[in-house]
Amino acid sequence: MAQLHKQTLDGHVEALLLAVLEQGPNYGYAMVQQLHERSAGLLTMGEGTVYPVLHRLEEKELIVNVWRQGDTGRLRKYYRLNPKGRRALTNHRSQWRQLAEVMHRVVGTAPSTTSTEAMS
Repeated sequence: MAQLHKQTLDGHVEALLLAVLEQGPNYGYAMVQQLHERSAGLLTMGEGTVYPVLHRLEEKELIVNVWRQGDTGRLRKYYRLNPKGRRALTNHRSQWRQLAEVMHRVVGTAPSTTSTEAMS
């Protein structure tokens, strides 16, 4: 199966990162790896995409960060959801379900012969 195009993901990266952070605090590079693993390799997103979105989520006050020592002893910036971020994730899920339903109804179905004939 082919990887998703960047345009397909536009507008959904925030929801993806919030969903990863729902599992618990994490740092940027590890979140990139989790997205790749949880998507069975369909998502290949670099840190250059993830960090600006994390900063935007901080500005919206959906996540907070804390500097902690990682497994290697290096300081890393860990992000975590706050209550406002959890509510935003719930809203993203609802919006995604509605979008998936619309896409299935419009894109996921074969065109009817009636609509094809009407265009002739």
